[in-house]
Amino acid sequence: MKNTRAKGMRNERRAALLLMQTGYKVFRLYQTRGTEQGELDMIAIGHGRVRFVQVRSNQWHDLRPLKVFAALYCQGTLMPTAEVWLYKDREAEPTQRILE
Repeated sequence: MKNTRAKGMRNERRAALLLMQTGYKVFRLYQTRGTEQGELDMIAIGHGRVRFVQVRSNQWHDLRPLKVFAALYCQGTLMPTAEVWLYKDREAEPTQRILE
């Protein structure tokens, strides 16, 4: 049995490191065991922007909750974006989607 929680956390760390290397300050939102997974994994701030990031592993899954979040909160002067980063097995870079 594979530990999907560990895999997800590993990919979240990879995404956070990638954002930090490009000059963003990253705030990770931690979920504890027994709680439902939230729409967001991290918030990145830098370069005059705010990025709300959800990290996925191997599949896009249902993006509707994050699209609702994007419609409600991704407006304003800082031009925030809601993004989904997909890490596939044995691929170094994530595929990124910006939700409108």
